[in-house]
Amino acid sequence: MFGYVRVCKAELKVREYEEYRAVYCSLCKVLGREYGLGARAFLNYDAVIYILLHDCAENAEAAYERGRCPFNPAKRCAYQTNCGESYRAAAALTVILTYHKVRDNLHDEKSLKKAAAALIYPLISAYYKKAQKRYPRFAEIVARTMEDQAALEQANCACADEAAHPAASALAALCTETMADGAQKRVVERVAYCLGRWVYLIDAYDDMRDDLKNGAYNPFLLQYGVAESVDLSAAQTQEGILRSLHMTANEAAVSFELLTGGVHRAILENILQDGLEMTAETVRRKYDEVKQDG
Repeated sequence: MFGYVRVCKAELKVREYEEYRAVYCSLCKVLGREYGLGARAFLNYDAVIYILLHDCAENAEAAYERGRCPFNPAKRCAYQTNCGESYRAAAALTVILTYHKVRDNLHDEKSLKKAAAALIYPLISAYYKKAQKRYPRFAEIVARTMEDQAALEQANCACADEAAHPAASALAALCTETMADGAQKRVVERVAYCLGRWVYLIDAYDDMRDDLKNGAYNPFLLQYGVAESVDLSAAQTQEGILRSLHMTANEAAVSFELLTGGVHRAILENILQDGLEMTAETVRRKYDEVKQDG
């Protein structure tokens, strides 16, 4: 999810932030245990939202202990001692998504990114085969989404809502794949769909300037007829994009209220109500700078 879905630390209590970090550090340990030490290099916050949503829906109580970080022995971290299925699934998802990102970078015209991808491809390929065997549906969902997304880009889809649908549907399917049918699964499905849609839109918003410069596909450039740099900060463009982001984030937050679990609830509320807004505001400021430069 490109690192856009994060907490707003300033609005979290200290114990809540420590709980958030504990999920992250615990996922790091599970990655190493399931796929080997090298897999820890691919750790990011993207898969944490999977664990938070899944465990909140299942109301899976967590127990913690403190220990030293193997990569920074001077640092003591909190780890969850009863990591369940959500952590193993999140670890597999981390590997699968990283594999596809590396494959995509192999076709990048920038030599440094391509060279880095070629260097780690053999390693991530080995991890991917293991994750694919354990979670074949995850691999199928991600592969199909990549194909659907590529087809929309090749067709120069000028509707951001339509372009965002594959990513939104994929996250909804991934987050509910291992859940039992029921009301909680349907709620998670809707929250995840909105999050996936929001992530696609914020990524497209964030990349508008670079995509305009490089002549790359971007649904917002086509939808709002952006032809030059000054158009990026135009009121019509900004208002339309920010409205879509706000409405999507708001629907995710409202849908989340239907979940009955209390585990990680404060963290999820922070992400949906404050974290997404903070990220959108950070990206918006980039275009204020473009306007000032103009």
